[in-house]
Amino acid sequence: MSQHDFNIANQSFPATRTDLNNALAALASNSSGDTEPGTTYANQWWYETDTNILKIRNEANNGWVDVITLDASMTASASELNQLDAITRGSILYGNASGATARLAKGAAGTVLTSDGTDISWAAAAGGGAMEFISSSGVVSNVANISFTGFDATKYDNYQFWFQNIIPATDEAKLYARTSSDGGSSYDSGASDYRNYNDNRDHMMITNSGVGAGTNEVGISGNLNIFNPHLTTYTWLSPIGLSYADAYGAVFCLAIIGGDPYGGLQRLSNDDVDGVRFYFSSGNITSGEIVMYGIKNA
Repeated sequence: MSQHDFNIANQSFPATRTDLNNALAALASNSSGDTEPGTTYANQWWYETDTNILKIRNEANNGWVDVITLDASMTASASELNQLDAITRGSILYGNASGATARLAKGAAGTVLTSDGTDISWAAAAGGGAMEFISSSGVVSNVANISFTGFDATKYDNYQFWFQNIIPATDEAKLYARTSSDGGSSYDSGASDYRNYNDNRDHMMITNSGVGAGTNEVGISGNLNIFNPHLTTYTWLSPIGLSYADAYGAVFCLAIIGGDPYGGLQRLSNDDVDGVRFYFSSGNITSGEIVMYGIKNA
């Protein structure tokens, strides 16, 4: 440790040589010491030994700027430090089984970082049940129907459709639905393809009263569920959760009333359903939006 004022005074030769050596020693050691040098200069280095901080004097020569803290006990090897050079986007540094610094490359899309209590690794996300956006009709304008074909049994068990102010062009029209088992190329319309409450029809009647289309009648809103459509059994559709006003101002909310499945609908075919179409009993859909979500497989 050495510090110097870097001013070589007039003196005899042996003393001058000693003074020069002391100045060079101060330069070589970055003026190291646990107190700052007595004489300072702009841009001068100082290694503060009691804190292990390397500092540099500012341009105004009225303060010190911390540059780096040096840990004299650091034992990282050159190969470990070189891991920093190998860092790429998405990769992380971690301690491996030997306690050495190592680099873990980024995981594949959709994977999560997991721990077994000892080491870390990338793995597929566990569990299911989360709701995931699939598609939206967007806000429609005077369309005959709204159809969805984004069914995927490898990802989803059930599906939920959110209705936002679906308004009929014809006052008192009822909301219907039909399903497809060929990806939407056709929609089944046989006289007994569907079960509505207590009778068979060529459609599923979602609202059993007409929907108002007048002023301040804001159409159908809420959610509708389709359960396990990929199973080769009868497919259930539940509109419980939809609300609307009829042409006379009465407000309806589809629900289970008195134990009767008011709103329970069924596709009477052992097919893999992969499409659904919503439409009114008469006229077009004036406006509104329907959004499709999938409930991820368990």
